[in-house]
Amino acid sequence: MRVTELLLACGLIGGVVAAHELGVWLGSLARSADDTFDRQLALIRASTAALVAFLVGFAFSGAASRFVDRLDIVVEEANALGTAYLRADAISEPHRGELRAALREYTADRVQLLSGERRDLIKPLLAKVGGLHERMWQAATKGTQDNAPLMGVVLPPVNEVIDLHSIHLAMARRHLPWPIMSILLGTAAIGVGLIGFGNGRVGRRFSLLDSVYGVALAVALWMTIDLDYPGMGIIRVTNLPVVEALAAMK
Repeated sequence: MRVTELLLACGLIGGVVAAHELGVWLGSLARSADDTFDRQLALIRASTAALVAFLVGFAFSGAASRFVDRLDIVVEEANALGTAYLRADAISEPHRGELRAALREYTADRVQLLSGERRDLIKPLLAKVGGLHERMWQAATKGTQDNAPLMGVVLPPVNEVIDLHSIHLAMARRHLPWPIMSILLGTAAIGVGLIGFGNGRVGRRFSLLDSVYGVALAVALWMTIDLDYPGMGIIRVTNLPVVEALAAMK
């Protein structure tokens, strides 16, 4: 488990514990016999728990959808790279070799980017993209110069490779907006705090029940965040389609 993943898990668990203990403390200060207040408190606790469940479900659904979109774009990119490499056969040397070399280097860089193992390489590899795109396009256009049918065969997949980079980059940066994430975490903290408040009012802890709910809530939040940031945690976008595309090129 990475440091960021460990810090996230510890932060969520610590936040649940802190919210519960704060609620217990406040509840102990407001301890009194008031049936009307207690009924209203039970209603608010149930409503808040339902709202938390709704927000978690909404956030998880959005994160899962974005995760699937990222998987799909990797497959599209691998297919475009493989097609562009094969259609390079249609042009003559030296442009064929130049196009294939640029495509192989570009694909190898995509394998590194998607592996997530060396985050320090992300910026240098992204900085190379423009130059590699230019090399691909120049080799393809020079190799198909003055040959319209050949242009229709070779240029479209190269153009698709270039376009998919921007789409892929936009998807990688697309996450649940922080205001919504803040509302989700804040509502979850309020929900756990209300549970602790009720325990404090009656002067009794329900440790097992509260722990089960707290752990389940922390895990649900952790999975949602981890799914929405697949390059940082345990859940990853697989680079297998690009790895296979690179193997086919060799």
